[in-house]
Amino acid sequence: MELIESRSIFSPATGFIRRGGFEWTCNPYVGCTFSCAYCYAAYLPQNRRPPEEWGRWVTAKRNAAELAERQARKVAGQAVYMSSVTDPYQPVERSLMLTRGILEALVPHRPRLTIQTRGPLVSRDIDVLREFRSLRVNLSLPTDSERVRVQFEPKAPPLEKRWDALSQLKDAGIAVGVCVTPTLPIEDPDAFARRIADFAPAVLVCQDFHDAGGRFGADTGEEARRLLAEIGWGPADYRRFVDRLKRDGTVFEGETGFFPPPAAQSVVAAPAPGLFDDCE
Repeated sequence: MELIESRSIFSPATGFIRRGGFEWTCNPYVGCTFSCAYCYAAYLPQNRRPPEEWGRWVTAKRNAAELAERQARKVAGQAVYMSSVTDPYQPVERSLMLTRGILEALVPHRPRLTIQTRGPLVSRDIDVLREFRSLRVNLSLPTDSERVRVQFEPKAPPLEKRWDALSQLKDAGIAVGVCVTPTLPIEDPDAFARRIADFAPAVLVCQDFHDAGGRFGADTGEEARRLLAEIGWGPADYRRFVDRLKRDGTVFEGETGFFPPPAAQSVVAAPAPGLFDDCE
């Protein structure tokens, strides 16, 4: 892990984040150590290391909380996405507590905050999260299979720990979104769909793998494509699963599911759909 001093912690939103209605992004870290084979962030221009090194490094902005204390007023009342090019609940967050420090700095300024993570460590911060008036925590649950999770996300937290974190958040009165993004191979689509429906998240998002067609921007790595081919999961399987989910309620697909929470914590209409082609 590398520690750096940063000059700013809030950046103007661009790409699908901006199209979704967010004004700002917040990234306490650069890089990621969850080693997800499909991660689009490995192919973004902001990542200056070779994509094949993705998942083996993370850089922490050591002064992130101090910057947030000084700069939070500029995002007051506005829509903030945390995080767009990393996961705010990296394993090192347990000791560094940069994300927690940023949250504490943001509370008095009451932004419309969306937290995007696959880290159950988010439940540690329930005491702070409950102080926000407009907040949603989106947690990634891309499959029902721990075997598949290990193949595609070898260093990411186990799925049941994520379910447990979701339950803790919801029980605390915090709006939560379930993101089956990208949708990995599903072992029992009907049972998985029933479990999601029974949980009744505030927002449910699915997304198939993305092909940037050789352009800069969001893309799916070759290793993930190879694993999909080996397992025998394709677009038709994805479509059948989404159709099954839609029998129980609203499903947002792709970037249409990534929109800010309203002033009151209820689901609002998503922005117009688009392609995940120039993600920040």
